[in-house]
Amino acid sequence: MADTAITRLSSAPWAAALINDAKWIPTNMSSRLSKPTGEDSFFAETLSTDRTIRAILTLRPSKEDDDDLAYKEIMTIVDLGAGLNGYPQIAHGGLVATLLDEVCGVLIVLNMENKVQRLRALGRSSTTPDYLTAYLNTSYKKPVPTPGLLLCTAKIEQQQQDGRKLYVRATIEDGTGTIYTTGEAMFVRATTRL
Repeated sequence: MADTAITRLSSAPWAAALINDAKWIPTNMSSRLSKPTGEDSFFAETLSTDRTIRAILTLRPSKEDDDDLAYKEIMTIVDLGAGLNGYPQIAHGGLVATLLDEVCGVLIVLNMENKVQRLRALGRSSTTPDYLTAYLNTSYKKPVPTPGLLLCTAKIEQQQQDGRKLYVRATIEDGTGTIYTTGEAMFVRATTRL
């Protein structure tokens, strides 16, 4: 699946430059995989058609940080179809907010999975904690055009000392400097497993 997405997304010069940049590595998005529990079905099934999200690829830094969070930011290249419109050739605002929430969540999940792998390598068992969106403040700067490619970014701005809260900033851009939408979010670690 990633190879198909890379081929499709590389048609845009700005996307090809990011995909081929040694500072970034394509990585799996677990939310794009169907699960028997129905978890992630919105992104794995509903938004995985030729009229919705035609291709998607997340890039993580090739170098991990040495602290609690290995990755402080990610970039996700998205190919939107014309079936997500709120107005002609403009993405629905709810879908735009959904993209912001998703890229923030992907960044958090990558870090939690990395943390579990590090602990297992040390011989300690661990489970991946669940984080839930507490808020997502969305600022719509310009309409998001469809169909076409977008660059979504997510960056961890702050982590509460006990790790219970994570603050993330996200953007949706055109890949050449035009910012369509920004978001500031807080995620809270669930106290019980969902």
